[in-house]
Amino acid sequence: MNDDRRGPARHLRMVEVITVTDDNRDPTPDADTADGQRSAADVARLFDIAGQEDEAIRLLDGCVAQLREVQQAKAALKTLPAADLRAALEFRRRALGGELA
Repeated sequence: MNDDRRGPARHLRMVEVITVTDDNRDPTPDADTADGQRSAADVARLFDIAGQEDEAIRLLDGCVAQLREVQQAKAALKTLPAADLRAALEFRRRALGGELA
């Protein structure tokens, strides 16, 4: 993956505007409800989920950073001579307490 945008991460936000009616009906009926109305508990649950956006973005940023680190390590491993790779594998085997098959 090639990332041409270097620099601080930017977070994009999307804003949705909805019309609130006095009769508490959703203007777009939900497939789960026959009359298009949601209970207060359902609406509260939607607010809870929507409130998790910042945490989800933070977690995703961490995953993307980890993926980039993995890709850099794999690219570096591809450049190493076979003797260095064998020595590193032997070192890891010993560190894990493994024995030769």
